[in-house]
Amino acid sequence: MASNTTVAPAPVKAQAEAEVFKLDPNAADVSYQQVETPVTAVAQDSFEQKQRDLLSEAKTLLTEKINPQRSLAITHSLRDSVYGQIRAQNMLPLLQSYLLNNQLAAAEALLTETQLTDVTPDDRKDFTLLAADFFSKNRQLQPALRWLLAQDELAGNAAADAQLQNLLWQNLLQLSPAERKTLASSARPRAAAWLNLAEIAFSFAGDQDAMQQALADWQQRHPGMPVLENLPETIQKLATTPAYQPAKIGVILPLSGSFKALGEAVQLGMVAATAQTPKRSLHFIDSSQSSEAIVAALESQQIDFVVGPLLREDVDKLQSLPNWRWPTLFLNSKQDNNQPNPDQFYFALSAEDEAAQMVELFRQQHYQHPVLISARSPINQRMAQHFQQLWQTQNGEKVESYSFNTQEELRALINTFLETAASTERVNEITKYAGKTINAEMHSRLDVDAIYLLADATQTRLFKPFIDVTVSPTAPALPIYASSRSHSLAIDRTDIRDLAGMTLTEMPWLVPQEPKLPLRAEYEQLFAEQDETSQRLFAMGYDAMALISKLKQQQQFPAMLYHGLTGSLRLGKDQNIQRQLTVARYGKGKLAAVSQSKNAN
Repeated sequence: MASNTTVAPAPVKAQAEAEVFKLDPNAADVSYQQVETPVTAVAQDSFEQKQRDLLSEAKTLLTEKINPQRSLAITHSLRDSVYGQIRAQNMLPLLQSYLLNNQLAAAEALLTETQLTDVTPDDRKDFTLLAADFFSKNRQLQPALRWLLAQDELAGNAAADAQLQNLLWQNLLQLSPAERKTLASSARPRAAAWLNLAEIAFSFAGDQDAMQQALADWQQRHPGMPVLENLPETIQKLATTPAYQPAKIGVILPLSGSFKALGEAVQLGMVAATAQTPKRSLHFIDSSQSSEAIVAALESQQIDFVVGPLLREDVDKLQSLPNWRWPTLFLNSKQDNNQPNPDQFYFALSAEDEAAQMVELFRQQHYQHPVLISARSPINQRMAQHFQQLWQTQNGEKVESYSFNTQEELRALINTFLETAASTERVNEITKYAGKTINAEMHSRLDVDAIYLLADATQTRLFKPFIDVTVSPTAPALPIYASSRSHSLAIDRTDIRDLAGMTLTEMPWLVPQEPKLPLRAEYEQLFAEQDETSQRLFAMGYDAMALISKLKQQQQFPAMLYHGLTGSLRLGKDQNIQRQLTVARYGKGKLAAVSQSKNAN
């Protein structure tokens, strides 16, 4: 594995060490001092045996899943053993102990500092599986691939392992084109062959003849790789699964009435996308018509595939028709009581996807005590509830939360949750009893490690300065995260000074890029005055057209992503398209995307 492969940045080692030592050193009648290397000289043979006995004890504790603090104390002390063989044999138990004791920053530091060759050969597979699982759960694909590709290279074809290769393939198919290009630029030959195979899968999936020919060519160019029959089964499925290739697409949108502007914005995106596939024709149908009129229009036009409707009530009225026979990409969510239909898919710009992504991001950053603050609007409260549910499911406890309506309520709740009001009151009491003015700084609480704000753009621009002036000067900076509802292109053009350092999730289409995508530059030239809602719907229409030819492949292989204008899209539970948005941060006078491997504050 090349040493310059992109990986997630290591947490500060001191921080990781501090996390480990949060444990009670006297727990389970053991202290770290009892098992650390003594300063005084000890006969080498007896001391080495002592360390081997300790390592054996730790392995037994881990196997029997008892006394996890004891196993952590032992393995953490043995990581700096003077005996190289003991260090290598301790690597797997050390990682297991960190994860078992929820010492996530320490685990990440270990994985970032370690090479697979540091691990004893017998443990490399299990170590790789743990490392890849740790990073994959946090959507850190490149660090996960670092371990999987290293193990694949060391094992070679002779010891090819189906479980590891399947995991490797799952991660490869989630990379964006830019990520594949970055990895390929410094990849060793075997890793480059895997990346090339992923490129083939994206380029030819759905075209069976072209895919089979491309795979045969790949095998000739990479004779050292496994034969096609021994590659992950999903590669063969991708090669043999036909894609939707409709010539006539019926598009059902609100083209009259109060929602006409929304329908036209989606329509514009669809037309732009279809310009890239001239063999398709679009036939637009007004969703305000009766169900019977819509069905008649689809039949008369001999439609192959349907996209829409956009509005939930229109989706419901068509979805329940007994004679609805067209494969369909509905542009909204499904009814909860509807049974999944293999030819019906659902694509909505779901606010819940954003909240779920923020839970993942907080886990990746190892936050323990975030605070959730939401404006009292239906969509923000819905997102707050979803974030709360996921956090409680994953962490076993509710997140501290507050809500507000007015600017005055917002200022008051900031003073409440940061406990600055209590600090000010204590200073006033001391002044009263001392009989003279006491010069003392207001202090804010230190246990909060992040804030998730759910508010609109105007409310967000009030919130950030309130936090900046309320947090005491001696306290560490408090990271603030927000949703796409905090982002406004119009306001960003005038002033973003108050937002410096704030991180948010947003669809790629609305995150400034340098250089600009040709489509983005053309759009801004033609539709300079479009608001955010129209721009989001344009992106949705564009991605809906692009998704059609990928749905069957994503159905066979849910890990496969399409990196579109609205986000990285996968087919999830009940045929719903799930989105992962771009993580972006304000700084240096602009909003810029943050690499998934560089999300640390």
